[in-house]
Amino acid sequence: MVTPAPLVDSHCHLAFSAFDADRPDVVQRARDAGIAGCVVVSVDAPSARQALAVAERWPGWAHPTAGIHPTEGAVLDERHFPEVLALLDSGRFHAVGESGLDAYHDRSTLPAQVRSLHRHVRAALDRSLPIILHCRDAFAELAAELSAYRGAPLAGVLHCYTGTARDLPPLLEAGLHIGVGGIATFKGRDDLRAAVRDVPLERLLLETDAPWLAPQPVRGRRNEPAFVAHVAEGLARDRGVPLAALAAATTANADALFRLGLSATPPRPA
Repeated sequence: MVTPAPLVDSHCHLAFSAFDADRPDVVQRARDAGIAGCVVVSVDAPSARQALAVAERWPGWAHPTAGIHPTEGAVLDERHFPEVLALLDSGRFHAVGESGLDAYHDRSTLPAQVRSLHRHVRAALDRSLPIILHCRDAFAELAAELSAYRGAPLAGVLHCYTGTARDLPPLLEAGLHIGVGGIATFKGRDDLRAAVRDVPLERLLLETDAPWLAPQPVRGRRNEPAFVAHVAEGLARDRGVPLAALAAATTANADALFRLGLSATPPRPA
């Protein structure tokens, strides 16, 4: 599938080992599908360095982040965070994260996640960077923690949204965009699609979360950035808007939030 307007995959893990065997082919397929760029998200300091290496290989197309995921063991020990800060201070990363709260997995305690969340938020505010947040089964808790920053110039995205329409207002009030991926295209997820319709177009981002959660009609395969085109098609159909309009709006949103430079500098050819 080739999109009528450029798209951005605002959240993928292109540096992960799932792509080690064919990463150049994955990038080329994405470019051929009309993907103008992707945000390569890390889950700890080592993966942040790997994300930076991917960005260095595909400059202007791949854009790295640095942070510690709430389910990673490193979130339990704050001594790991200075390494993330040092990477962020290099000026080569486009966002802080991913951080957040996860009450589904039991790999880390919620109090430890909360402490890590605040470290990430402060790092983002101190560096005028957007933050990427993960949330699973903890939307009320996340909203409560973010309320401490009311009035602060916080910007970022709650990625892979799976909440309800009732969960949205405090997240939008906190200054967040909402990232929507393959789950919103799954059969039987009319509830999620109904919630996503409440996201203003100017706050909507598209993502894959690759290598996981491939959308319809490629569900069950390894996900990759090219497949964000299927997410765009599904959301445009559900919202009743032209695909080109949704693509243009979400790409502009990602470009502005992550300072990708797409409007100023076209992606380098393969």
